[in-house]
Amino acid sequence: MLAASFLFALTMVFAKLLSSSMGSVEVTFWRNAVGLVVLGSLILRKPIHNLGGRPFTLIFRGIIGTIALLTFFYTIGATSLSSAIVYAKTEPIFTALLAFFLLGEKLKIRALFSIFIGFVGVGILSGLDFDYLHIMGILTGFLSALAYTSVRSLKAYYDARTVVLSFMFFGVIIPILLMIGAEFYTSDALAFALSPFTMPVGIHWLWIALMGLAAAYGQLFMTRAYFYAKAGLVSTISYSVVLFASLFGIMLGDVLPTAMILTGAVLIVLSGILLSREK
Repeated sequence: MLAASFLFALTMVFAKLLSSSMGSVEVTFWRNAVGLVVLGSLILRKPIHNLGGRPFTLIFRGIIGTIALLTFFYTIGATSLSSAIVYAKTEPIFTALLAFFLLGEKLKIRALFSIFIGFVGVGILSGLDFDYLHIMGILTGFLSALAYTSVRSLKAYYDARTVVLSFMFFGVIIPILLMIGAEFYTSDALAFALSPFTMPVGIHWLWIALMGLAAAYGQLFMTRAYFYAKAGLVSTISYSVVLFASLFGIMLGDVLPTAMILTGAVLIVLSGILLSREK
């Protein structure tokens, strides 16, 4: 999981570098296009065998996961790496709530307290100024939670690579459609999802290749981690990505976070770790 966190932070670095010359939609496209090639080569070496039976849930996971990635890459381009990843790490808070409302799972007093801490952290991090950027950050956490909650109902029916393949497939198709649509329509409300295609040049191709490779192998390492250890332990270790992303952000020239931002980030991370330990 430490290796996965490091690779996910590297993915953010290359996404940040690319965001200066292309929109979040195109970054999402290239991230998944390279990932499809990597995953396809692995599947050829070891074919997939699925029980099947939940095609609509599989499609739903792919679509929701892609939208979450669009909002995530938008926040990466618009704010610091540390803030972007902290917003994404609100996912356990929303996962606990979705599990309660959609799956009927009970919430213990400790879990409710952890959720409360998390939302206080979100309020502090955003300064209670929920502009477009902050809404996109929170939406990343919520949509990621929705995607991960659907995965829990898929693991008995599909190989893990099939779930990832569905995610990457829609992560290529949806951005293509959005980039075509951006040629004819613009909207401030859909800024995260509508941006035209820009042909990469020079070193951009290297960044695209490294981003796709880091994302694909990060996904595989994370999957292995959840196979070999308890979910609570792996989820806790996954918060190392906040440290990696923050360090990389400083190297890229991100402004050091203020005391208020640090306080909000600590509360969100603490909330996520406490909820992870409940698993």
